[in-house]
Amino acid sequence: MPHSTHGTVVLMGSGEMAPSMVEVHRYAMSLIEGPVRAAFVDTPAGFQLNADLIAQKAVEYFRQSLNMPLKVASFKSARRATPEETQAAVHTLHEASYVFAGPGSPSYALRNWRHTPVLDAIFETLAQGGCLTFASAASLTLGRFTIPVYEIYKVGDDPCWLEGLDLLGHSGLDVCVVPHWNNTSGGDHDTRFCFMGEPRWRTLESQLPPSTAVLGIDEHTACILRLDQNIGEVRGVGQVTIRRSGEEEGIFVSGDSFSLDLLRSPVPAEAPASSPGAGETPVEERVSPSWEEIRARYEALRSAQHPPHETVREYIYDLMALMSAARERQDWETMRRAEEA
Repeated sequence: MPHSTHGTVVLMGSGEMAPSMVEVHRYAMSLIEGPVRAAFVDTPAGFQLNADLIAQKAVEYFRQSLNMPLKVASFKSARRATPEETQAAVHTLHEASYVFAGPGSPSYALRNWRHTPVLDAIFETLAQGGCLTFASAASLTLGRFTIPVYEIYKVGDDPCWLEGLDLLGHSGLDVCVVPHWNNTSGGDHDTRFCFMGEPRWRTLESQLPPSTAVLGIDEHTACILRLDQNIGEVRGVGQVTIRRSGEEEGIFVSGDSFSLDLLRSPVPAEAPASSPGAGETPVEERVSPSWEEIRARYEALRSAQHPPHETVREYIYDLMALMSAARERQDWETMRRAEEA
């Protein structure tokens, strides 16, 4: 994707189908030139048994609260989707000017959107001046890095970042999005900062490059990035917080606006930046392994009864690097093999 200064990105901290966010949806739709054609992408919750119910809830929300038809671009799994199902989802997205996605798992969404025509179609909606409204899990994927929320909060993995889709990077924004910034659902334990709590959040924040801004969005709050105007607007009941290098650079409440330059890197391009994660080399800096090496490591992991977590993570990063390199040179056979792995 080329550098884009067109279209609108709405990032919601939560409440994407709540009465409190109806006016945010309406305002976002008013920014679209031409007819509003809405589509819901079900990928983030594609692994859940109630994925179809979530999609139907979205359809009913748009019908009852917004008087707007909502089509479902169903793409629950990149691996299991048939060519016909993928084509149908892409067709729905190509017709849409307002793309909506929300609850689920950010890491699952990353795996199933990355390097697919569905993601290309989502990008195209924005590049053509449309609006992407991504909430909760979906919003986590759009920046440079993504928190694997379930893996850390539910499974107990060490705090780390995944490589995000970096859609916002195509607009010159060096940022990671953190919804549920003020979450209090833990009751007797700290679940702020997207369920991480302060100790784990401090670890995560220390792993970010100094160039990368954190965009923290409270629940039932939206940060509206108007790329054509180079401004961000805040709507809803809470606040939006911008941080960099562990320091606050701005807190904005509903009705406030700010320059998107706050989300651009202040670090010169030639300056080195620290790597994300616990001492790991980012995917883009790795030398892409061969398919034979990937396959051999896959077989070794499969035969191991309890492979070390670090070894599994290294394998995943190298597999992502292989797929990225294969995509760049349009080596579709290697891409097919890698996706099967």
